[in-house]
Amino acid sequence: MSDKQNLRKSQRKSQWSATKHDHLTPQFILAKKRYNLEPHTPAEIAWFIDQFTQGHVKDYQMTAWLMAICLNGMNGVETAALCDAMVDSGEVMDWSSCTSICKDVNNLHKVDKHSTGGVGDKVSLILAPLVSSFDLVVPMMAGRGLGHTGGTIDKLESIPGYRTQYSSAEFAKLLLSSTDGSDRRLNAAIVSPSKDMVPADKRMYALRDVTSTVSCLPLQISSIMSKKIAERPDSLVLDVKFGLGSFNKNVEESLQLASGMIETGELCGINTTALVTRMDSPLGYAVGNWLEVKECIEIMSSREAALSGVSADLVNVTLALAGQMLVQGGKASSLRDGVAKAKENLLNGEAWNKFREMVSAQGGDVDTIDFPDQYARARFSAKVKASQTGYMVSIDALEVGLVGVNIGAGRKTVDDSVDKAAGIVFHKRPGMSVVEGDVLATVYTEREDQLANAVQRILDSCIFSSDQIELPPLITNVVTREGVEDFDYQSIFEE
Repeated sequence: MSDKQNLRKSQRKSQWSATKHDHLTPQFILAKKRYNLEPHTPAEIAWFIDQFTQGHVKDYQMTAWLMAICLNGMNGVETAALCDAMVDSGEVMDWSSCTSICKDVNNLHKVDKHSTGGVGDKVSLILAPLVSSFDLVVPMMAGRGLGHTGGTIDKLESIPGYRTQYSSAEFAKLLLSSTDGSDRRLNAAIVSPSKDMVPADKRMYALRDVTSTVSCLPLQISSIMSKKIAERPDSLVLDVKFGLGSFNKNVEESLQLASGMIETGELCGINTTALVTRMDSPLGYAVGNWLEVKECIEIMSSREAALSGVSADLVNVTLALAGQMLVQGGKASSLRDGVAKAKENLLNGEAWNKFREMVSAQGGDVDTIDFPDQYARARFSAKVKASQTGYMVSIDALEVGLVGVNIGAGRKTVDDSVDKAAGIVFHKRPGMSVVEGDVLATVYTEREDQLANAVQRILDSCIFSSDQIELPPLITNVVTREGVEDFDYQSIFEE
């Protein structure tokens, strides 16, 4: 935890202990927000969440409060206080207790990234090892897929033996320990959140899910940020998506979400920035758990694949996020400098070496990633062929994600299992020329009865033009606490 974060927590605890709570009741808290009398104080929010965690505030009372927030909103200070209180409801990463593992742990910069989710979004698989190759610690906690969006943990668990469940103490030890007996730390690991972290959020989200308050902005912000802040990073970069395959359909919604998360991160003592990225078409050419891992392996292990342009959208988003993380970690002087350095370590094999170390350290079978073509394919497959000649304009990411669920690559409920080998591989991407009869994509599944429907839906999701058109920018904005700027592709990516 940084000195800034320690100071904030100390101030919060002092305020808590100095505040008289005799007047605080669930009814008082509910009435104050229900009638929008005035903003809650941080102490009031901390008390209410603490009482909820202990079981003294009942589910029906919490549900009423969540709906009142949905109707009347929260200001930035309230949202940050809610996030803080949710973090304090469980265990957090305690980096200062790890000096026996790494004497310099308090001087190491910890930087993480969060994506608001999309289809084919496999950025983390490349990003974590890439950024960690610059001697930055990347303590990445990720989730599983649900609905049309995929999950990083599902993807990594398609590698035989890959372990994702760790306590916070085990997670810190994993990150800071040497992988080969030298002083070289692992630095990167991707795991599931510890079950003891932010328990208040888990219970609150379950109530939000059944009361139509999931999309409420302050609740959305506090839920997302609490899980990241519990890692106690020094800095955080957000990938806030918009478009057909995103939860936010337009750029204005994403800018509002990005600004709110940045304000909360900064108020909680974490240097936070965001890139706003488009999610109209799937990111990269593969959708599906192992298929997406395989695409990332190709990019990291082959300079030719990384430069081929087939996965240019995935590579560019990854490099932009990596570049910003290097800036915030003190390893680059500007975003352009960070992108150039990240590209060098992607192409020279440093990211691939780190990925292999990470997989090995987390129990994964390294032979599987060294020889990805030997992975067992799904039993059934079918090709999607172009019905016309022209240029591919876009691929409806939402429809592709829903098809992925139907063929077994995703889940409709949290209890559903996923088929590790199921998915879709696109052979034609937006911007490419197409001749009638060309194979646009291949669908893989164990559900033979879903193949014909999947093929037709994938074909219908592809939009064509008779004329070549300029594709819209993939990354639109950079958001910081100072404000919003346009993302300048030419100046940032030019050699």
